[in-house]
Amino acid sequence: LRLTRSPEWYRPKKRGTGLTRVQPSVHLQELRSGSWATLSTRHDEVADVVKDVLGMGLAQFAKVVLLPQGDFAAFLRATPEDRREVLEKLFDIGVFADVEQWLADQRRATAASVEQAGAALVADLTRVEDALAETGLVAAGAGGDVAAAAGPRLTELSADAVPERLASLATGLEGALTAAMADLDAASGAEQLAVGALAEARDRSAARGRGLEARVRAAALAADAVAHAARFAELDAAQRAATVTGHLTGHERAVLDLERASELVGRRRSVLVALGVTVDADAAEQAARVHALDDACAELARQAEAARRVASTVTETAERHEAACVLREAAEQELAATREVGDRLRRQADELAEEAGRAAERSLRVEECRRRLGVLDLVDADRATRADLAPQIVTARDTLLAAQARTIELRQRRLDGMAAELAARLADDHPCPVCGATDHPEPAVAVDPLSPAELDVAESALGEARATLGRLEAADAALAAAVEARTAGLDGADRPSVEAELEHARAAHMASREAATSLEAVQRDLTHWQRRCERLVAEATRSAATAEAHAARLAELAEEAERVREALEAAVEQHDGCGCGSADPAGHTRVAAALDDLVAATEDEARAGLRLAAARADLDGALTAAGFADEVDATEASRSPEVVRELREAVAAHERDLAACRAVLAEPVVVAALEADPPELGALEEATRAARHEVITTSTAQAALARAARALDRLRPRIEQACADLTGLTERHARIRELADAVAGTGGDNTLRMRLTSFVLAARLEKVASLANERLRVMGEGRYLLEHTDDRAARGARSGLGLRVLDQWTGRTRDTASLSGGESFMASLALALGLADAVREEAGGLDLGTLFVDEGFGSLDEDSLEEVLTVLDGLREGGRAVGVVSHVADLRTRIPYQAVVHKGTSGSTVEVRTGQGAQPAA
Repeated sequence: LRLTRSPEWYRPKKRGTGLTRVQPSVHLQELRSGSWATLSTRHDEVADVVKDVLGMGLAQFAKVVLLPQGDFAAFLRATPEDRREVLEKLFDIGVFADVEQWLADQRRATAASVEQAGAALVADLTRVEDALAETGLVAAGAGGDVAAAAGPRLTELSADAVPERLASLATGLEGALTAAMADLDAASGAEQLAVGALAEARDRSAARGRGLEARVRAAALAADAVAHAARFAELDAAQRAATVTGHLTGHERAVLDLERASELVGRRRSVLVALGVTVDADAAEQAARVHALDDACAELARQAEAARRVASTVTETAERHEAACVLREAAEQELAATREVGDRLRRQADELAEEAGRAAERSLRVEECRRRLGVLDLVDADRATRADLAPQIVTARDTLLAAQARTIELRQRRLDGMAAELAARLADDHPCPVCGATDHPEPAVAVDPLSPAELDVAESALGEARATLGRLEAADAALAAAVEARTAGLDGADRPSVEAELEHARAAHMASREAATSLEAVQRDLTHWQRRCERLVAEATRSAATAEAHAARLAELAEEAERVREALEAAVEQHDGCGCGSADPAGHTRVAAALDDLVAATEDEARAGLRLAAARADLDGALTAAGFADEVDATEASRSPEVVRELREAVAAHERDLAACRAVLAEPVVVAALEADPPELGALEEATRAARHEVITTSTAQAALARAARALDRLRPRIEQACADLTGLTERHARIRELADAVAGTGGDNTLRMRLTSFVLAARLEKVASLANERLRVMGEGRYLLEHTDDRAARGARSGLGLRVLDQWTGRTRDTASLSGGESFMASLALALGLADAVREEAGGLDLGTLFVDEGFGSLDEDSLEEVLTVLDGLREGGRAVGVVSHVADLRTRIPYQAVVHKGTSGSTVEVRTGQGAQPAA
């Protein structure tokens, strides 16, 4: 595989000034049959391929293969969980992780099954208790007594005790249901007897009531006989009057029509008088004479309108001709002035373009000055930070020495007091764990006892002091290297000279920018000037053509006006002598219309008189046929439809009620009821209500007991099976939970809180430490060795992947954070090499044949540097490639293959060297 990357950068624009941003790119190729084939140019796809090939991501790569500046000791000082992430990527522990996950899934699944089964059992037991609650009985007791109140509820019992309680409840319910059914039968018989007696009494009472009501109604109808006869006579007269109502209405309408027609004739005559026209005896003949001249009047109107239209057009055309002449003169004057302005703008644009062309060059100079000032700021900040770190480093060293002294003292006190601790646990007649004796005549006594917690606090403080000092020393070394590198790139320039140069460059660049801005404005004005000149030329030409067209149109309109005047005089002469009495065509039209309206109104008046005579004759015939002397008698006898309907209903109701009363009084049942005494309904109704209440009470109790029995019979087998299932699920969940907790490192029996995968990785870490020690024995005069530790971590954290350092000079172990900068570098390098060797030995692992180290050599003394380079040379001789990024001068003479980066004002360049004193190869 070949991977080519290009970061984001800026290049000068191809046209104009300024810079263009070039996007970052990536190109992944594969060697196939002797040629390179492109696999992908997408960042995400290339990242996935690289991760699959290496078997690790950036975070793991930076701890194992690439040891970056300031972070080369990350894996050495990492927490157990951080080491776990790196080791999981490098070693295949999928089977053990699957076991952990399977047990965790089974623990959740069995817990959910137990909870689900328990909830289902509680739901069924609750249904049983609800069914028993309707009966008024208590779901507790023993010996088949359902109503007993002793014992807990069903939902409070264990799964083993529920089946026995359900059997007791079933026996009690069966006896209670038998007794309730007997009570219901007795109550139903008593209710039937009471209902029969009450129904018979109610029938007699109803017949007696109907008879008494009929007697009262018959007496009232006899008293109303005279009024009934008067209503009958009034109804007959109203019905005869209804036969002549239409004739009366028609006569009245004919009289009203004649009056309205006469009134309209008078109004039409008044309109003509108002128009100044004398009405002849024969209005129709007069209207015909006026209409004979309608065509002449229409021609007069058309010629008058034509004359007005021609006059208006002449006036409008003359105004447009004058306006076109004025526009032409103004455009010619403005065109001359605009051409002078254009010449001046061209000269100004040429001067500004020359000045603006220097903007790009001056901008680059300003950016370079700013960059150098930024470097000076960083140098000053780094020096100030180093000055601040100096007293902190001194304090940290003092703190470390004090913590070391304190820890040594407490360790000795702890050793001195261990005998007293053993003696405190001795008991008579029990063997000593050291010598085995059962007699303890002189047990040791603690003079200055020390608890393990106090020693742990001191050890923790010592580790923190070492870490703090290492961090401060690393930060100081990094700052020193940064100051040296940045100062080298300034070429001896100081802040005053750079600031003066920046001020001068800014002024020059600002002048070029102002010239460019002014040039754009002048160019816009010049473009506007050119467009305005073109517009003024076109406007002057257009105005001249418009003036000539309007002059020709005025000559044509003069001839047309003469023709219209002659036609108008002829039309006036033809209309003279018309009977309308007006020379205006509109007046002629109004008079003709008024004459037509008068003729129509006269004809309507004549027709209305004929209709009135016919209506009078029809009315006289209808009055005679109905038996009325005249229309006055018929009007008095007439009644409204509502009154006629009320009279008809009253007469019919009287006759209907009288017949109904006679029919009721003739019924045998009514006659017998009137002759007998009235029945006692109150006592019979009370007896019936009492019998029905007893039936309802016994029926409700029997139904509740039956429902409870059915519910118990239906739910009992399922509940018993659910109890058995719940017991089995609970036992299985308990076994799986204990095993899962132990494997996950959270169980009480797992004292180290070590997960199964951590246990497996601990073996790999032991191998890594062993391989690392093979390199570490060569470096640092063999003083330090790395050890894997599974000591329990503080505050309940997970254990199993700890690392500590064995100091072979003192024979004591200590935390990796206590190593100095150079010692940490050598230990980290050895650990990275051990990781690579362990991965290579692991079945299915990857051969990591390359190692990169970024800085860290500056923290080594001369002897340590020689030892580290000896190890790296040994790796190179074994076929592995080792890349070093460093500013240490000694490395330049020891490493023959180099890529040297040279920084400059225009960017950085790379020089490849392949031997001592060799010339650049690229």
